[in-house]
Amino acid sequence: MNAHPDLPDVLVHFTGRPRRKNEKPPIPDFAHGSAEDRLVSILHGGALRGNKTHWAEDRPVACFSEITQEARRIMLRDGVRRGPYPPWGLMLDRTKLIEIGARPALYVSRLEYESMKNEMSARTYSRCVVYDPRPFYGQPTDWLFEREWRLVFGAKGTPELDLAQEGLVTGVITGRPGWTPPPRRRVLEDSTWAEPAPSGPGSGVAKIGRTTMTTRVVHTQSAGPAHGLRRLYWDGEDLVDDGEFDIEEQQMRDGADFRGEHP
Repeated sequence: MNAHPDLPDVLVHFTGRPRRKNEKPPIPDFAHGSAEDRLVSILHGGALRGNKTHWAEDRPVACFSEITQEARRIMLRDGVRRGPYPPWGLMLDRTKLIEIGARPALYVSRLEYESMKNEMSARTYSRCVVYDPRPFYGQPTDWLFEREWRLVFGAKGTPELDLAQEGLVTGVITGRPGWTPPPRRRVLEDSTWAEPAPSGPGSGVAKIGRTTMTTRVVHTQSAGPAHGLRRLYWDGEDLVDDGEFDIEEQQMRDGADFRGEHP
């Protein structure tokens, strides 16, 4: 436990952020779907995947917010500039993230950012975020309220943070009470076969043609890695303890295939 009230024991990874109308993510292949969709993908995969994004174009990163309980409430209820944050995300243990290698972002001016690229390693440079609320040129840039931390991945290998590490995930933020990541369904086999059509009545001559049949096999899989994780429901004013995910019960109810290691 941290003694200082401004140093929370958990960091938050929001799976969505408020954006301007028609605003697209800075990197085309990043942040597909809604915040809920992205949380479902994370819980099914059991991993948080890093991406190259704005201010981190050299190395993939995973981002977190070091925000207090009160600041978290304000971001979810009121927002700061563009409205409230979607109530979907992960809460992760601060100490565990430090052990893994996460560190606070380095807030620098735009001029500093542009001059630093050739002065430091790609790993360190990928932790830099432009903070320029009153720039000499360009648009103001101020995301200081997020108190961002970053986990910077290497240039090689899969940029994923394994969420199955004991004690890493302390809670899952959801936008609806009793929410559980829905099973995924995919077609494993979709085959078509045909047989000759029956002979024409009374003609004694077989008609030319075939009867076609289609067989489809659909596989249903539950988000096994989410089993047992603590769920926190945003009720519009605060995060309310909402029990734990019981993926095994969901699997029995829906007949889905249970997969994944339990965090």
